[in-house]
Amino acid sequence: MATDKQKHLDEVLETHKIEKHKSIDKFVSKKNKVKNALNEKFSKEKASNSVDSGSYAKNTAINTKFDIDCCIPFLKKENNTNQQGFESLSEMFNAVYDYLKKEYKDDDLKEVRKQRVSIGLLFDIDGEDFNMDVVPGRERPNHGNYNTDGNTDLSLYINEKSLKEDEKGATKVKTNIKKHVGLLQGENRKHERKVARLLKVWKTERKKQKGGKLIKSFMMELYTKECFDKNSDNIPFGLWEKVKLVMNYIADNIEINDLKDPANSSNIISDAMSDSAKSTTKSDMRKTIKEIDEDSDKIKDYFPINENYKDEDKKTNSNNSASYLNTNKFG
Repeated sequence: MATDKQKHLDEVLETHKIEKHKSIDKFVSKKNKVKNALNEKFSKEKASNSVDSGSYAKNTAINTKFDIDCCIPFLKKENNTNQQGFESLSEMFNAVYDYLKKEYKDDDLKEVRKQRVSIGLLFDIDGEDFNMDVVPGRERPNHGNYNTDGNTDLSLYINEKSLKEDEKGATKVKTNIKKHVGLLQGENRKHERKVARLLKVWKTERKKQKGGKLIKSFMMELYTKECFDKNSDNIPFGLWEKVKLVMNYIADNIEINDLKDPANSSNIISDAMSDSAKSTTKSDMRKTIKEIDEDSDKIKDYFPINENYKDEDKKTNSNNSASYLNTNKFG
């Protein structure tokens, strides 16, 4: 009997909801503790309190593979002045790293590492790994401009450069975390959020089965929005048809067209991805589409249900009086 693709993907989304993760409240509490500590430590240097960022803030996270991110905006100190803040981006980045590595005290913290534009934290919370990324950013263009007239642009320090970034001599990137968070927000973007979550399920399963490098999650979100915007008058019905539309769009564009940061057109997001990862992503997406269209049962292999929460869903669906978490904040 053929698999009902719509029904299956609905269950995939339901069982991968971030709020179903048994430790989500503990993880969020830990994230808030880190944010508060950063706000206190850098009270004189910060341009604003730390803000949530990443997939959790954008309502596109899934519960099988996620971290929770925050960004702390700093003041830009002008040369040879007594202003608070940081003159150089590397100084800013390393100050946050040194604080978290050497001063921040938390018995659950097991690792602090430098990443591309962030500092990665690994916690062990009651036997479970929890990853958190802290992104230091500096206001632009000048001292005291952050949140002035709605300006929330930031400069990030590139600690680990891709090959293309190294060839260009790039050391920083202009972006806007708050604009990123808002890209897929709102009732009119709920279908894009569903597609983005399903693509993350697909990516997580492909990496589990094959390993290697695939498309970055942020790029999948941007491609999803771009695809929906360009096809706004011709969006198909059905979850699988929507996912297929975006996967075909990614496969058509990932190797030949630059993917630009919506907050900064000169920031080529796709430059941070290797050519081999782009090629693998394209071929894997084409293969996924072909196999599912030929055999509907294949959708179970590429978009698996999270079995950890399957029974819970069945029990909940059979009991109309069951109580639900308020999921508005998760999209």
